[in-house]
Amino acid sequence: MVHNALSLVSVLGTGIVAGVFFAVAVSVLPALAAMEPGRYIVTHRALGKGYHPHMPLIVTVALLADATLVFLAPVPAARLLFAVAGVCLVGVQVVSQFGNVPINRRVGRTPTDPVPEEWDDPRPLWRRWHTLRTVFAVLALLATGCAILVAS
Repeated sequence: MVHNALSLVSVLGTGIVAGVFFAVAVSVLPALAAMEPGRYIVTHRALGKGYHPHMPLIVTVALLADATLVFLAPVPAARLLFAVAGVCLVGVQVVSQFGNVPINRRVGRTPTDPVPEEWDDPRPLWRRWHTLRTVFAVLALLATGCAILVAS
């Protein structure tokens, strides 16, 4: 029973994270890239308010479920797959904390009216970091789904 409940928490968490990150990659980032700098900065700040603290919390809860399932899953293959999912979620957290969050802080400190002439546009770098964490999130979801299938 606990195994099933934690499996549900894990797949819901990784599914939400992978889905949100995918949506950002295919829709939000192209829209942000098309904006002039001042509007981009204002929009980036507004979007960030919606993601924090929700996304880090969802990633952490899914990670804790995976870590517990490493010990509770009924078969070794499922335990291994939950471990892989957990490692991928750690990848999401590391990339977010050390890649995207510092850029978010820099954007938050950038004046918008006017944007400084020496402004170094962070969008290409932010997109690369985001793409990496999206890959980690999708791999976590794949590993979680496979773990649930193997355990059933």
